[in-house]
Amino acid sequence: MKFYIETFGCTANLGNSQDLARALQEMGHIPTSLHEADAVIVNTCAVTEKTQRKVLRRLSLLQGERLIVAGCLSASMPESITGISCRERLGLLNRSSAAGISDLFNDNNVLPHGPFPLDDLCAVVNVAEGCNGSCSYCIVAKARGRLKSRRAEDVVAEVEKLAALGAAEVQISAQDTAAYGSDIGTNLGQLLDRLVEVPGDFMLRVGMMNPNSALLIKDQLQRAYHSPKIYRFLHIPVQSGSDGILRSMGRRYSAASFLNLVSAFRSAHPMITIITDVIVGYPGETEEDFIETLDLIKLLQPDKVNITRFSARQGTPAARLYDMPDRIKKDRSREMTGLWLQIAKERNRRYVGRSLQVLVTERGREGTMKARAKNYLGVLVTGKALPGAQVTVEVIDSNPFYVLGRAVH
Repeated sequence: MKFYIETFGCTANLGNSQDLARALQEMGHIPTSLHEADAVIVNTCAVTEKTQRKVLRRLSLLQGERLIVAGCLSASMPESITGISCRERLGLLNRSSAAGISDLFNDNNVLPHGPFPLDDLCAVVNVAEGCNGSCSYCIVAKARGRLKSRRAEDVVAEVEKLAALGAAEVQISAQDTAAYGSDIGTNLGQLLDRLVEVPGDFMLRVGMMNPNSALLIKDQLQRAYHSPKIYRFLHIPVQSGSDGILRSMGRRYSAASFLNLVSAFRSAHPMITIITDVIVGYPGETEEDFIETLDLIKLLQPDKVNITRFSARQGTPAARLYDMPDRIKKDRSREMTGLWLQIAKERNRRYVGRSLQVLVTERGREGTMKARAKNYLGVLVTGKALPGAQVTVEVIDSNPFYVLGRAVH
């Protein structure tokens, strides 16, 4: 069977898709293009109404006997895809899904399984599924259930396999990476201590962490981050700078405790990259609440802010609250975007004229290469550099999204 996988949503979803692809290949099935595929598998996302509409438009275009719909949208809101003509509707993807998909097509012409190269030098390893949070706006818990961590031995074995296959970057992911192990008597810091001992020339990127979970293991995390194999990178969503809105959201931390957590990481790792998420226009958010969020972002000085306009998700507590006019959300989103772009522009300008050691991860356009510095700063590299290589670059220009570097030989 020839298969094609299309993925929407978060890094964890990408990890599910990569895991499925590897399992199908191990069974002898062949990845191919959309045009040539016998099975077209779409791993869906339901995080916002905007994403849901985008997914449904794509499914409408792809519907037919080849289509298999899977992921969070089909798991949490199956009624939303009843009008899509497809071969099968699945829940969340995992390695066991591969056998079911294979059976659907009864393919007797598979090749003998064996080692295969990675399609991408960046691989995702999901260390847990589900979430123990109680955020009032989030549908992820409905889609993925309560936290279920993988055994550390299994995670280590997967990273060892990926390193042997040539992965240059391994992204450790979950719905809340910092919650890893809290259900099985361990924690993320201990897992990272084991992963950095895996042989191979690769870097680890730690995925999104809920502030409340990260606060519980702050010391262990800071110690683990001293390893040269871990990117100095922290993706930690604040969502709002107003304590009142945070309480309404069901977020179990304050704006002050969030800032203290980030400050502790910056003290230990001064060049760390900070990415955060903000929801604008949450029900009940006043102008004063929004100003508090702007003020927090000014204090935080993040390298990037992922901004989402609130959209009600069916069956969540926040869906029962009064939803403010969309024009207010748009205005606030525009103002927040302008702020973080200005901050990011100034932060990236610091690197111009400096030399950085970077890991080349993929090919860019027009003969360039894409790379990451030790703090996960995005670097567009000109000059001679091969995928997977570590090279020194001189930074010659910057913008809010990345810096431009010339390979030094």
